[in-house]
Amino acid sequence: MEIQNLSLFFIGIIILILGFLIIIFDYPQIQYFESMDLKSYSSLDQERKETHERIVMEFSIGLGIIGIGSLVTSSSFLKRFENGIR
Repeated sequence: MEIQNLSLFFIGIIILILGFLIIIFDYPQIQYFESMDLKSYSSLDQERKETHERIVMEFSIGLGIIGIGSLVTSSSFLKRFENGIR
């Protein structure tokens, strides 16, 4: 397997790294909130609950970014992208 478009490959790797960093930093926070029992979670103020929802949304976006990065990286191996995207 040979890389046909090196710049597209590096862009894909950078996008993958960004997605993995988002997931690495958000996952422990999600585990913290989800390991709480129902009584503890219900006693949290609204701001903390909204923070939990935002972290879950960021995690989902991180998964999407990883998907996009893997598509870009794998497309750099295709022959039709040898001279750039047209």
